[in-house]
Order: sequence, then structure tokens, then C-alpha cells
Amino acid sequence: MVLQPTSNTRRAAFTLMEMLVVVAIIVALAGIGGYFLMGQLSQSQRDVARIKAKGPLTSAVQTYKTRIHVYPDSLEQLLQNDPKGGPPILTDSDALKDPWGGQYQYDKSGPMNRGMTPDIWAVDPSDGAKIGNWANSQ
Repeated sequence: MVLQPTSNTRRAAFTLMEMLVVVAIIVALAGIGGYFLMGQLSQSQRDVARIKAKGPLTSAVQTYKTRIHVYPDSLEQLLQNDPKGGPPILTDSDALKDPWGGQYQYDKSGPMNRGMTPDIWAVDPSDGAKIGNWANSQ
């Protein structure tokens, strides 16, 4: 006696088409989430660049001026022994790198700070925006 499948027999597994639909939905949701996550990453890199320019780098330049009585000609001078024989203000060359891996820019004359302090800034490679230690940097 051979048993014939009847219309009342239950399926025991998913079909390939059902699996592909589920995978497609998961990929679409991950793509949407990734898009919004990348926007937040870009903004956080800008925030880090601004905070680092306004905080530790500006403080290091001010410390150099306090020791030597003039601003350094470049940020690289902060990594060297000062002219009076004192130790370097910064000991890690990575301190001069922005969140995108480039070097912070420096202008001793400080036009964006109205000549009060030197300008220190990073350039966002996605749109070329300057993010610096001046009051109105966004």
C-alpha cells in the first residue's frame, strides 16, 4: 500500500522564494540604517575636529607662547624641544592629525580669530569645509 500525499498534508519547511523575500527585506532595512548611521559618523568627525582644534591644540599653542613668548611658526614645532631647551609640548605626532587622517592646518597670524590667536583648522574632505578654533566654526 502506497500513501499518496493529500491536500491536508502540512509543509515542514520554507520555500526558497520565501527565504529570498525575507533576506531582501533584511538587506533593505540594513541599507536604510547604514545610510543614517553614516550621516551621524560624518557629523561626529566634524565635532571631534572642532573640539580638538579649540581644545588641546589651541592650549598647546598657548603653552608654547607662554614658554617662548611667541607663537610657533608651525604645529610641528610643538613636537620638538623648545628653543630654550624645554621638553616638547606634544609627544605624539598623531595629535596633529584630524579625524580624516590629514594634518591640521595652522596660520600664525590668525585672520579668522581677528589676530588674537592663531587659526587651527581641519578640512572635511567630503565638502571642503574648514572646521577650526574660531568662534563661528560650524
